[in-house]
Amino acid sequence: MASKVDTKRYQIISLLYIIFVCFSVLNIKTSTLESNIYTIRSFQKLDQENRKKVDISNYIISNNIKQLDTNEKARGYLEIRTRINKSYDKVNNLIKLINQEFKKSNETIETQFNSRKKFETIINRKDGLVVVETDLFSLNDYLNKSKYKLNTNIESLIPIKENILNLKGKPQKWDYYLFLHKPTAMGYMQLERIKLLLTQTQLIYQEAALQQIGYEPTYFSKLNPKLYIVNTQIENKEVKKEEIIKPDGKQVDNLPVPDDDLFKKIVQTMHTDNLYAGIYNTLFENTDFDIGRDIEVDIQPKVAYSKTDKKIIVNFSKIGEYNLKLTDIRGGKNKVLFERKINANKLPDPVIRVKGDNMNSYVISVKDLINAERLEAVMNINNTSSFPGRINSFKMIKIHNGSEEESVVNYGELFQSNSQKLLGNLKKNDMLIFDNINISLVDGTTRKPAPILYKITN
Repeated sequence: MASKVDTKRYQIISLLYIIFVCFSVLNIKTSTLESNIYTIRSFQKLDQENRKKVDISNYIISNNIKQLDTNEKARGYLEIRTRINKSYDKVNNLIKLINQEFKKSNETIETQFNSRKKFETIINRKDGLVVVETDLFSLNDYLNKSKYKLNTNIESLIPIKENILNLKGKPQKWDYYLFLHKPTAMGYMQLERIKLLLTQTQLIYQEAALQQIGYEPTYFSKLNPKLYIVNTQIENKEVKKEEIIKPDGKQVDNLPVPDDDLFKKIVQTMHTDNLYAGIYNTLFENTDFDIGRDIEVDIQPKVAYSKTDKKIIVNFSKIGEYNLKLTDIRGGKNKVLFERKINANKLPDPVIRVKGDNMNSYVISVKDLINAERLEAVMNINNTSSFPGRINSFKMIKIHNGSEEESVVNYGELFQSNSQKLLGNLKKNDMLIFDNINISLVDGTTRKPAPILYKITN
């Protein structure tokens, strides 16, 4: 006769085994965490150097504020600069708060790097992480709605989204993914990283504003009369004798001097930033000069252009560098006004969503999914009336009770019959993931956006 099994004993043994496995997984080598201290110090040093550049460009901006204020695009860039700086202050204030609280108990990052209790207590305060999170999401909305948004990738590098998929495809809340239930070394490092990204992005917008009035980030030497302009393509041009720094150390103004009203009009109406291959770009707007009679426009490699409603529209056939030359041909002058390099950039990454759904919401009903009928890509640049590309394929994955239960591959943007069947099988609290999204754009590139996640409400 078999002996009676001690069920409770086996339950206790099983529980202890589970706890042992959990501690094994959670165990992180001290050296691994300690190395984050060096990452933190590196980010701090880089931020200090970038803030010096921010201060210098701010000084130049303050000296040229009247001229910048007359340029609509420059004003737009500076408004974004100011908004980004507010986000920087909020992240920096949280770091200061952590340091102050550590100091009260004679602690530092070095002594707390392997712990998380005190760090979490601080960032969970009402004036802690929630302030930074709310502000960053607000900043992201502000940038996406701005007419003068630049392609800085700050949204994906921080990242800024409510739910983030880890490498296993499991969705995690923003604060949990980056900060919560992690040693101090990791959470603190993330704050320094975000602060550095905000500084770099602010600097990009400040330099973009200054570029509108002729300023370029440069390398200059008194001993070598060459000016090296820092750009995506580094161009080298001889500097005229009068442009070299004088013996008294005062730098001569290097801005181009307009010859007449025509030159001023051209400069004020010209747009050579944010040009993209494959779509129509406005090179000049609000023009009152006549191409072919007043000026001649030459773009090499050759690009077709047209003039409508006081706008000059160009469509670059491929990504790359082009040479723009404007020649004054009034009265047979045939005088080159100026010549510069411009770049046709690859298109920014599109935003992917279910058609008709609120792009900022990740909660949806089965009915809305079925009625939507398709996945769509959106790209709001240069007033494009339609999406400059197509969705080739994507994978739909149904997650039920935390496990993948069903998946299908859909070709094209319309939900095919197999996809519709999967949608019909969704239940409340299921998760639906759109993954392996493949998109072709008119600039000749193929994009694979990050997966998007929806929680089913009913």
